[in-house]
Amino acid sequence: MHRSYLLLLFIFLFSHFVANAQSVKLEIEAVSVDTMSQLITLTWELNPEVEDVIIYGCTTDCSIQNNYHVIDTVSMSHLKWIDLDADSSSALHYYCIGGLNSAGGPISGKSAPKTNMVLKADLPAGGCLNSILLSWNPYIRYVDFSWNQSSINRMDTLDYYIFYREKNINAPFMLLDSITGTHFTDMNSTIDIHYEAKYLENNMLYEFVVQAISKIDTVRPFSNIAEHETGFVINDSVLVTITCVSVKEDRYIEIDVVTDDFPEPFQKLYLLRDKPDKEFWIKDSLSFKIIDSMEYSSTNKYRFIDEDVDPGSGLYYYMAVADNKCKLNDTSNVLTNIYLYGRRVDKYADSISFSREGIPFLDSEWYELFRIVYEKEISITNMLTILNRGYYIDVTPFMNDGAAIKYQIRSDDGCYSNTLIIEHEPYTEFPNAFYPQSINVENRTFYPILKFPSEDNYLFIIYNRWGQEVYRSTLPPIYGDYGNPQGRWDGTFQGKDCPQGIYAFRISYSYNGGLGKYSDTGSVMLVR
Repeated sequence: MHRSYLLLLFIFLFSHFVANAQSVKLEIEAVSVDTMSQLITLTWELNPEVEDVIIYGCTTDCSIQNNYHVIDTVSMSHLKWIDLDADSSSALHYYCIGGLNSAGGPISGKSAPKTNMVLKADLPAGGCLNSILLSWNPYIRYVDFSWNQSSINRMDTLDYYIFYREKNINAPFMLLDSITGTHFTDMNSTIDIHYEAKYLENNMLYEFVVQAISKIDTVRPFSNIAEHETGFVINDSVLVTITCVSVKEDRYIEIDVVTDDFPEPFQKLYLLRDKPDKEFWIKDSLSFKIIDSMEYSSTNKYRFIDEDVDPGSGLYYYMAVADNKCKLNDTSNVLTNIYLYGRRVDKYADSISFSREGIPFLDSEWYELFRIVYEKEISITNMLTILNRGYYIDVTPFMNDGAAIKYQIRSDDGCYSNTLIIEHEPYTEFPNAFYPQSINVENRTFYPILKFPSEDNYLFIIYNRWGQEVYRSTLPPIYGDYGNPQGRWDGTFQGKDCPQGIYAFRISYSYNGGLGKYSDTGSVMLVR
């Protein structure tokens, strides 16, 4: 009987001890981001009944207890735990803790969860960048928590202190403002507390941090640090003008942009381009895409280079935008390259046209048409306008300058078009005799009279009556330069005069990139 009484007493005391042990409550004091390391840190109070602390984490559906998983176990005496893997600036991380006794057995359930505050800094809608919109999620601090859904959302309302400082200077954070937070019933709430700070210093890189202040204890967790660069208050837009769109080397296009005077530097100058399938005259009908940008510089002149183009395929539309950080950005005029195209009409005539578009319209601009001969510009006319941009050209005066006639257009503001090459079929005429002692210099040598000559694979050979080669040239004669021996036979062989008589010749060359070939044979009378 006595032993039975002692056994019952032992069972009662043990059960009471176990009940008391299981009722030990652990709470996270704070989930705060360290202002130096920017790592999320959990802190808790010392409890002598607890040997080790179990750290639980959750990122999805965190109002459900089973969604928390063990991420670490640390000694109670540490009083804090640092999450080395979490990104404090981009995601919400929910944490709760549990306890283990010295034997490794659990003595408490999961505590009330808490999450870090994620601070974002952005431009307010419709505002200048010397204003800043700060937004963050509410810091959860439960007044009375259990995992029962009926009490899970009884949360305290906290105040939030907003601090700021200039980045990269050795100075503490300063209080910017304080506001009262409002909590919502969804534990998985997104960022929903907003604060707009206006009229900070222009052109300054700031850092911001928010601290949650509890009304019932001294816990003051921090958010991550968010940075933001302010801009300028500009009442007037930045005026931007594209002055020239010019084709260079038929490989790329240069776009010159000028910005007018303005009170403060803009942030970036953007270049936009479109190449529609057909011509448009309405600016808003084009579908522009940003293809390049430049930072502000002290000059008001900027030059972009667009290499992702085929200047000989048509018009490319360009527009520039200066981003002055105040949403008062002014778009430039729209301007295209000069697109030159045409064809050979007949043996001695070419027809060419050109296109160029701009908003505002370009009716009053003048254009010069020229041809390129040995890399020199030879003007044909400087009386062209957009309204009479088609032109019929008699190429008879150009017959001696080559089989490929190269045309280009230049505007009065110095913008160049692509190069238009029109091939003409060469042909050759020959005199039937020559006299080396003639008083007329053009009759002293024998040479082919080339129309639209080509130097590609050129070969001119002369033979005597026995088939012996007495002259060879791989270069055609230069038109009008009769004193130049290139391509001209003077009636000698190996430094000696050849006798009077009939000599045979053969000529051949190719043109139009080798697609066309010319060859001929004949004879000539050498007169002594």
